[in-house]
Amino acid sequence: MLSIGALIVFIMFVLLPGLGSLKVRSGWREFRNRIRKSALYPCVSFQYGEKDGPLGPHYFIGRIEALQGDDSLWIRGEGVTVRAAMEGAKIYVLPSEGSEIPDFRTLLEEKFPEDHPRPLPWKRITSLQEGSRVYVVGFLEIRDGMLRLYGSRDVPLLMLLFDGDDIVPRAVWAGRQKHAYWNPLTPWTVMTGSMTLFLMSISEFIGSPFSWTARILLVSAFAPVIPLLPPGLLFSFIYLFNWRRARFLRAESDLLGLIAFLRAGDVGEEMTQWGNELPRDTVPLIRSCRRRALFAEFGAALALLLGFVLNTALISVILGLVT
Repeated sequence: MLSIGALIVFIMFVLLPGLGSLKVRSGWREFRNRIRKSALYPCVSFQYGEKDGPLGPHYFIGRIEALQGDDSLWIRGEGVTVRAAMEGAKIYVLPSEGSEIPDFRTLLEEKFPEDHPRPLPWKRITSLQEGSRVYVVGFLEIRDGMLRLYGSRDVPLLMLLFDGDDIVPRAVWAGRQKHAYWNPLTPWTVMTGSMTLFLMSISEFIGSPFSWTARILLVSAFAPVIPLLPPGLLFSFIYLFNWRRARFLRAESDLLGLIAFLRAGDVGEEMTQWGNELPRDTVPLIRSCRRRALFAEFGAALALLLGFVLNTALISVILGLVT
């Protein structure tokens, strides 16, 4: 019975949430890469003429003008209007918190948005007000004399709704999951695993009230919340502090990598001027951020483990006294 319980703990509390975490991290890594690459694309302008044909990857900044049909959006920029084919597009709302440009002072004071860009289903786009600012990345073509942005295999359509300026550095800066372990898969696996282990422990208690197997299964059923109980709660605060610091350092590394990427690419001065106060050679800083992030993540994991061990030992002693 204990071997089955251990297998359930591993699958439901570790393996499946871990796989979900990897998927979430991969999705946000793709998001940051697409935003970063978009800075090298040309901006949509009115100088293409009226000859139909493909024009390649572009980005466009404008305001929502109108919704057409079930999958098209008209967006007006400076002197030009684009029709965006939104089928299969990914839409995000950039958090208003931290809308200022991330700069050297922001890094020194470790100011970091608590939230990440929020995915927005296409069916909710109709609830947005006309005039909302958007940043759209996609493949541009002229069709029937009109500019049209759509998603291709190499350049999937991506749209960000935002306030403020400097959308690229802000999106890369905030584009990380707050806690990858807590992903859409986690609540279901934790609830299923806990319920299964709890029923197994009840079954063991009925057959043998003084069984250590039943006690272990009962403790395992509440394993996800055990570190949140006193006195191990203190270690949970240490865990949260270190995990948040690791997230900040990872985001700082992303931002420094973006600056290096833009400086090496063929972009205008307006795309890189916000990073002028940072050193020209960002490679040592990136390596330092990643190294310190690893130490912070290790400290977070150790604190969580210590809190779990401490509380588990106390719970085991209490169960031994009352059963």
